[in-house]
Amino acid sequence: MLEITHVKNCFGCSPDNPSGLKVRFKIKDKLLVGEFDSNHNHEGPPGIIHGGVIAAIIDESFATFAVSLLKIDARTVRAEIVFRNPAYIRDKLHIETSLKEEKSQLVILRVRVYRDNTVIAEAVGSLFKAKTQQTRKRGKCYN
Repeated sequence: MLEITHVKNCFGCSPDNPSGLKVRFKIKDKLLVGEFDSNHNHEGPPGIIHGGVIAAIIDESFATFAVSLLKIDARTVRAEIVFRNPAYIRDKLHIETSLKEEKSQLVILRVRVYRDNTVIAEAVGSLFKAKTQQTRKRGKCYN
């Protein structure tokens, strides 16, 4: 598996951002796989990870997949998320992101967030291929 490096202050993936999610991603074959360790700062309803945190993890996995595996700069324009089960504070969540379809200006990705054998959320996202390489110009964001 290939480790991925990040922008120093990225909210989604930087280990250096004290307010960030600190999602850890690796490339495994044609998949992006990740891990997220929740804590009390991610709480919505008592004892449960806020749905917005799960949505942010999914969006981060879209962007990381586009840049790391497809080598393109892309922006999420649509995300359809189905929340299947609650995720609890202190759960270690796993993320798998894969390519569903690639068109001339659009990339469609599929994400699954799970704990052990329990699916927490599934998503399909559409990303617009940016015409510039703005992400790479700002600094080394991803491999």
